[in-house]
Amino acid sequence: MTMEKELETAHPRVEVNVQNNGIRSCTRRPLLKSPTLSRAQKAVSTIFKATPPTFDLFSELPIELRMQIWEQSMEERVHELHPCAKLYNERMTFRSNSSQTPAIFHTCQESRAVALKKYQLMEYNPEVGYPGKGILRFYFSPKLDTLLLNSLMGLFMMFVLLEEEANFTGIMKGWETVAFDAERAQLITLLSGISGNAPRPRIREVFPSLQRLIIAFDYTKGGKTRFRTSVWPGENGTTLKAFPWPVMESREFETIFQPMKDHLNNDYDIGAVPEIQVAKVKRKTYIRGDIRYAFRKSCALVGIRPRGVFRRL
Repeated sequence: MTMEKELETAHPRVEVNVQNNGIRSCTRRPLLKSPTLSRAQKAVSTIFKATPPTFDLFSELPIELRMQIWEQSMEERVHELHPCAKLYNERMTFRSNSSQTPAIFHTCQESRAVALKKYQLMEYNPEVGYPGKGILRFYFSPKLDTLLLNSLMGLFMMFVLLEEEANFTGIMKGWETVAFDAERAQLITLLSGISGNAPRPRIREVFPSLQRLIIAFDYTKGGKTRFRTSVWPGENGTTLKAFPWPVMESREFETIFQPMKDHLNNDYDIGAVPEIQVAKVKRKTYIRGDIRYAFRKSCALVGIRPRGVFRRL
Protein backbone atom coordinates (compact mmCIF):
# COMPACT_ATOMS: atom_id res chain seq x y z
CA MET A 1 0.00 0.00 0.00
CA THR A 2 1.35 3.36 -0.98
CA MET A 3 1.84 6.20 1.48
CA GLU A 4 -1.15 8.05 0.07
CA LYS A 5 -3.49 5.10 0.65
CA GLU A 6 -2.19 4.54 4.18
CA LEU A 7 -2.81 8.21 5.06
CA GLU A 8 -6.34 8.17 3.62
CA THR A 9 -7.12 4.90 5.48
CA ALA A 10 -5.91 6.29 8.82
CA HIS A 11 -7.68 9.62 8.31
CA PRO A 12 -10.84 9.22 6.20
CA ARG A 13 -11.48 13.00 6.09
CA VAL A 14 -8.01 13.66 4.59
CA GLU A 15 -7.53 13.54 0.82
CA VAL A 16 -3.96 13.27 -0.55
CA ASN A 17 -3.21 14.89 -3.91
CA VAL A 18 0.02 14.14 -5.83
CA GLN A 19 1.07 16.72 -8.37
CA ASN A 20 3.21 16.08 -11.50
CA ASN A 21 6.36 17.34 -9.81
CA GLY A 22 5.95 14.80 -6.97
CA ILE A 23 4.80 17.29 -4.35
CA ARG A 24 2.03 15.95 -2.13
CA SER A 25 -0.77 18.14 -0.72
CA CYS A 26 -3.46 17.20 1.79
CA THR A 27 -6.96 18.64 1.87
CA ARG A 28 -9.72 18.06 4.43
CA ARG A 29 -12.99 16.67 3.16
CA PRO A 30 -16.13 18.43 4.39
CA LEU A 31 -17.93 16.79 7.30
CA LEU A 32 -21.16 15.13 6.23
CA LYS A 33 -24.01 16.07 8.62
CA SER A 34 -26.89 13.78 9.33
CA PRO A 35 -30.32 15.00 8.15
CA THR A 36 -31.63 15.06 11.74
CA LEU A 37 -28.74 17.22 12.97
CA SER A 38 -29.15 19.58 10.02
CA ARG A 39 -32.85 20.07 10.70
CA ALA A 40 -32.21 20.67 14.40
CA GLN A 41 -29.53 23.30 13.72
CA LYS A 42 -31.79 25.00 11.19
CA ALA A 43 -34.70 25.10 13.64
CA VAL A 44 -32.53 26.59 16.40
CA SER A 45 -31.08 29.23 14.11
CA THR A 46 -34.57 30.13 12.90
CA ILE A 47 -35.78 30.67 16.45
CA PHE A 48 -32.96 33.05 17.34
CA LYS A 49 -33.04 34.88 14.01
CA ALA A 50 -36.83 35.19 13.83
CA THR A 51 -38.17 38.72 14.00
CA PRO A 52 -41.71 39.68 14.96
CA PRO A 53 -44.00 40.25 11.98
CA THR A 54 -44.31 43.84 10.86
CA PHE A 55 -46.87 45.71 8.81
CA ASP A 56 -45.27 48.82 7.36
CA LEU A 57 -48.48 50.04 5.73
CA PHE A 58 -50.40 50.36 8.99
CA SER A 59 -50.11 54.15 8.99
CA GLU A 60 -51.72 54.28 5.54
CA LEU A 61 -54.91 52.54 6.69
CA PRO A 62 -58.04 54.66 7.19
CA ILE A 63 -58.22 56.31 10.59
CA GLU A 64 -61.46 54.50 11.43
CA LEU A 65 -59.86 51.10 10.82
CA ARG A 66 -56.80 52.01 12.88
CA MET A 67 -59.02 53.05 15.80
CA GLN A 68 -60.81 49.70 15.67
CA ILE A 69 -57.49 47.85 15.68
CA TRP A 70 -56.26 49.77 18.72
CA GLU A 71 -59.50 49.07 20.56
CA GLN A 72 -59.36 45.36 19.73
CA SER A 73 -55.82 45.17 21.10
CA MET A 74 -57.03 45.96 24.63
CA GLU A 75 -57.36 42.84 26.78
CA GLU A 76 -59.63 42.06 29.69
CA ARG A 77 -57.92 41.98 33.08
CA VAL A 78 -58.86 41.07 36.64
CA HIS A 79 -57.46 43.46 39.25
CA GLU A 80 -57.11 41.61 42.54
CA LEU A 81 -56.22 44.06 45.29
CA HIS A 82 -53.80 42.82 47.93
CA PRO A 83 -51.57 44.46 50.58
CA CYS A 84 -48.07 45.53 49.62
CA ALA A 85 -46.98 46.24 53.22
CA LYS A 86 -47.23 44.45 56.55
CA LEU A 87 -50.65 43.13 57.48
CA TYR A 88 -52.94 44.69 60.04
CA ASN A 89 -51.12 47.92 60.72
CA GLU A 90 -51.72 51.59 59.98
CA ARG A 91 -49.29 51.57 57.05
CA MET A 92 -51.20 49.00 55.02
CA THR A 93 -51.40 49.91 51.35
CA PHE A 94 -53.21 47.91 48.70
CA ARG A 95 -52.12 47.37 45.12
CA SER A 96 -53.40 45.54 42.06
CA ASN A 97 -51.76 42.34 40.85
CA SER A 98 -52.42 43.58 37.28
CA SER A 99 -51.06 47.08 37.83
CA GLN A 100 -48.66 47.02 34.87
CA THR A 101 -49.61 49.71 32.39
CA PRO A 102 -50.98 48.18 29.16
CA ALA A 103 -48.69 48.22 26.12
CA ILE A 104 -51.13 50.39 24.17
CA PHE A 105 -49.97 53.34 26.27
CA HIS A 106 -46.39 52.99 24.97
CA THR A 107 -46.83 51.93 21.33
CA CYS A 108 -47.20 55.33 19.69
CA GLN A 109 -48.85 58.69 20.17
CA GLU A 110 -52.03 57.62 18.40
CA SER A 111 -52.44 54.46 20.50
CA ARG A 112 -51.82 56.41 23.70
CA ALA A 113 -54.57 58.88 22.75
CA VAL A 114 -56.98 55.95 22.33
CA ALA A 115 -55.86 54.42 25.64
CA LEU A 116 -56.42 57.64 27.57
CA LYS A 117 -60.02 57.68 26.31
CA LYS A 118 -60.70 54.03 27.19
CA TYR A 119 -58.76 53.70 30.45
CA GLN A 120 -59.20 55.41 33.78
CA LEU A 121 -56.75 56.01 36.61
CA MET A 122 -57.62 54.24 39.85
CA GLU A 123 -56.31 56.07 42.89
CA TYR A 124 -57.50 56.27 46.48
CA ASN A 125 -55.91 58.23 49.30
CA PRO A 126 -57.79 58.07 52.63
CA GLU A 127 -58.60 61.19 54.57
CA VAL A 128 -56.40 62.31 57.45
CA GLY A 129 -57.18 60.34 60.58
CA TYR A 130 -58.14 57.11 58.84
CA PRO A 131 -55.79 54.10 58.93
CA GLY A 132 -53.94 52.89 55.86
CA LYS A 133 -52.40 54.61 52.87
CA GLY A 134 -55.09 53.68 50.37
CA ILE A 135 -54.55 52.06 46.97
CA LEU A 136 -51.56 52.54 44.69
CA ARG A 137 -52.74 54.03 41.43
CA PHE A 138 -53.07 52.00 38.24
CA TYR A 139 -54.93 52.18 34.93
CA PHE A 140 -58.07 50.13 34.34
CA SER A 141 -60.71 49.86 31.65
CA PRO A 142 -64.25 50.38 33.04
CA LYS A 143 -65.75 48.36 30.18
CA LEU A 144 -63.30 45.45 30.15
CA ASP A 145 -61.64 45.06 33.55
CA THR A 146 -63.01 43.51 36.74
CA LEU A 147 -62.22 44.54 40.31
CA LEU A 148 -61.85 41.48 42.56
CA LEU A 149 -62.31 42.12 46.28
CA ASN A 150 -60.84 38.92 47.72
CA SER A 151 -61.09 37.59 51.26
CA LEU A 152 -58.72 40.20 52.72
CA MET A 153 -59.69 43.25 50.65
CA GLY A 154 -63.34 42.24 50.99
CA LEU A 155 -63.01 42.51 54.76
CA PHE A 156 -61.72 46.08 54.42
CA MET A 157 -64.45 46.94 51.90
CA MET A 158 -67.09 45.51 54.21
CA PHE A 159 -66.32 48.18 56.81
CA VAL A 160 -66.32 50.82 54.08
CA LEU A 161 -69.80 49.80 52.91
CA LEU A 162 -71.26 49.63 56.42
CA GLU A 163 -69.53 52.72 57.85
CA GLU A 164 -72.12 55.44 58.46
CA GLU A 165 -70.00 58.31 59.81
CA ALA A 166 -67.08 58.38 57.36
CA ASN A 167 -67.45 59.67 53.82
CA PHE A 168 -66.44 57.08 51.20
CA THR A 169 -68.60 58.43 48.39
CA GLY A 170 -67.22 57.63 44.95
CA ILE A 171 -63.92 56.11 46.05
CA MET A 172 -64.47 53.23 43.58
CA LYS A 173 -65.91 55.31 40.76
CA GLY A 174 -65.65 53.99 37.22
CA TRP A 175 -65.85 50.30 38.05
CA GLU A 176 -68.71 48.66 36.15
CA THR A 177 -67.86 45.06 37.08
CA VAL A 178 -66.99 44.19 40.67
CA ALA A 179 -66.41 40.69 42.06
CA PHE A 180 -66.94 40.28 45.80
CA ASP A 181 -65.72 37.36 47.87
CA ALA A 182 -68.71 35.12 48.74
CA GLU A 183 -67.87 34.87 52.45
CA ARG A 184 -67.46 38.63 52.82
CA ALA A 185 -70.70 39.23 50.93
CA GLN A 186 -72.44 36.84 53.29
CA LEU A 187 -70.95 38.66 56.28
CA ILE A 188 -72.26 41.99 54.93
CA THR A 189 -75.78 40.61 54.68
CA LEU A 190 -75.55 39.26 58.24
CA LEU A 191 -74.27 42.52 59.76
CA SER A 192 -76.56 44.83 57.82
CA GLY A 193 -80.16 45.45 58.73
CA ILE A 194 -83.26 44.66 56.76
CA SER A 195 -83.33 46.19 53.29
CA GLY A 196 -84.05 49.90 53.60
CA ASN A 197 -83.08 50.13 57.28
CA ALA A 198 -79.79 50.99 58.97
CA PRO A 199 -77.17 49.78 58.90
CA ARG A 200 -77.28 49.09 55.19
CA PRO A 201 -74.45 48.65 52.67
CA ARG A 202 -73.95 51.85 50.71
CA ILE A 203 -73.13 50.10 47.46
CA ARG A 204 -74.32 52.88 45.18
CA GLU A 205 -72.32 55.57 47.03
CA VAL A 206 -69.07 53.59 46.91
CA PHE A 207 -69.60 52.11 43.40
CA PRO A 208 -71.59 54.74 41.48
CA SER A 209 -70.94 53.10 38.06
CA LEU A 210 -71.68 49.51 39.05
CA GLN A 211 -73.36 47.40 36.32
CA ARG A 212 -72.49 43.83 37.37
CA LEU A 213 -71.92 42.41 40.85
CA ILE A 214 -70.18 39.03 40.82
CA ILE A 215 -70.26 36.74 43.86
CA ALA A 216 -66.85 35.06 43.68
CA PHE A 217 -66.25 31.71 45.35
CA ASP A 218 -62.58 31.34 46.31
CA TYR A 219 -62.24 27.84 47.72
CA THR A 220 -59.85 24.94 47.35
CA LYS A 221 -60.99 21.54 46.15
CA GLY A 222 -61.52 20.58 49.80
CA GLY A 223 -63.79 23.55 50.41
CA LYS A 224 -61.23 25.57 52.39
CA THR A 225 -60.97 29.33 51.91
CA ARG A 226 -57.74 30.30 50.14
CA PHE A 227 -56.62 33.10 52.43
CA ARG A 228 -52.93 32.89 51.42
CA THR A 229 -53.69 33.81 47.85
CA SER A 230 -55.53 36.89 49.09
CA VAL A 231 -52.25 38.12 50.57
CA TRP A 232 -49.94 37.26 47.63
CA PRO A 233 -52.02 36.30 44.58
CA GLY A 234 -49.19 36.61 42.04
CA GLU A 235 -48.82 39.01 39.13
CA ASN A 236 -51.38 38.78 36.32
CA GLY A 237 -52.48 35.36 37.53
CA THR A 238 -56.14 35.83 38.44
CA THR A 239 -59.14 34.94 36.29
CA LEU A 240 -62.86 34.47 36.93
CA LYS A 241 -64.78 31.54 35.51
CA ALA A 242 -68.49 32.28 35.41
CA PHE A 243 -70.95 29.45 35.98
CA PRO A 244 -74.74 29.25 36.39
CA TRP A 245 -76.10 28.86 39.86
CA PRO A 246 -77.56 25.31 39.84
CA VAL A 247 -79.80 25.28 42.92
CA MET A 248 -81.40 28.57 43.94
CA GLU A 249 -83.20 27.07 46.94
CA SER A 250 -80.08 26.81 49.07
CA ARG A 251 -78.40 28.34 52.09
CA GLU A 252 -76.20 30.59 49.90
CA PHE A 253 -79.25 31.90 48.10
CA GLU A 254 -80.99 32.81 51.35
CA THR A 255 -77.94 34.38 53.02
CA ILE A 256 -76.14 35.99 50.06
CA PHE A 257 -78.07 36.37 46.81
CA GLN A 258 -81.51 37.28 48.03
CA PRO A 259 -80.33 39.86 50.64
CA MET A 260 -77.87 41.37 48.14
CA LYS A 261 -80.58 41.58 45.52
CA ASP A 262 -82.88 43.31 48.00
CA HIS A 263 -80.19 45.87 48.89
CA LEU A 264 -79.52 46.60 45.20
CA ASN A 265 -83.22 46.97 44.42
CA ASN A 266 -83.59 49.39 47.32
CA ASP A 267 -80.43 51.36 46.48
CA TYR A 268 -80.82 51.74 42.69
CA ASP A 269 -83.59 53.07 40.51
CA ILE A 270 -85.85 50.72 38.55
CA GLY A 271 -84.09 49.71 35.34
CA ALA A 272 -80.62 50.55 36.67
CA VAL A 273 -80.24 47.70 39.17
CA PRO A 274 -76.89 45.89 38.67
CA GLU A 275 -76.94 42.29 37.52
CA ILE A 276 -75.80 39.60 39.97
CA GLN A 277 -73.57 36.83 38.63
CA VAL A 278 -71.63 33.90 40.08
CA ALA A 279 -68.01 32.96 39.34
CA LYS A 280 -65.18 30.77 40.53
CA VAL A 281 -61.77 32.34 41.22
CA LYS A 282 -58.90 30.79 39.26
CA ARG A 283 -55.23 31.59 39.91
CA LYS A 284 -51.93 30.55 38.40
CA THR A 285 -49.42 28.70 40.54
CA TYR A 286 -47.40 31.18 42.59
CA ILE A 287 -44.62 29.30 44.39
CA ARG A 288 -42.92 32.41 45.74
CA GLY A 289 -46.14 33.45 47.47
CA ASP A 290 -46.44 30.01 49.11
CA ILE A 291 -42.87 30.26 50.39
CA ARG A 292 -43.40 33.76 51.76
CA TYR A 293 -46.63 32.81 53.47
CA ALA A 294 -45.10 29.65 55.01
CA PHE A 295 -42.09 31.65 56.24
CA ARG A 296 -44.28 34.32 57.87
CA LYS A 297 -46.56 31.75 59.44
CA SER A 298 -43.62 29.74 60.81
CA CYS A 299 -42.05 32.86 62.33
CA ALA A 300 -45.35 33.76 63.98
CA LEU A 301 -45.76 30.27 65.47
CA VAL A 302 -42.21 30.14 66.82
CA GLY A 303 -42.24 33.76 67.96
CA ILE A 304 -39.29 34.92 65.83
CA ARG A 305 -39.14 38.38 64.31
CA PRO A 306 -37.40 38.41 60.90
CA ARG A 307 -34.39 40.69 60.65
CA GLY A 308 -32.39 42.20 57.82
CA VAL A 309 -33.40 41.21 54.32
CA PHE A 310 -35.86 38.64 55.70
CA ARG A 311 -38.12 41.46 56.88
CA ARG A 312 -39.04 42.06 53.24
CA LEU A 313 -40.50 38.59 52.84
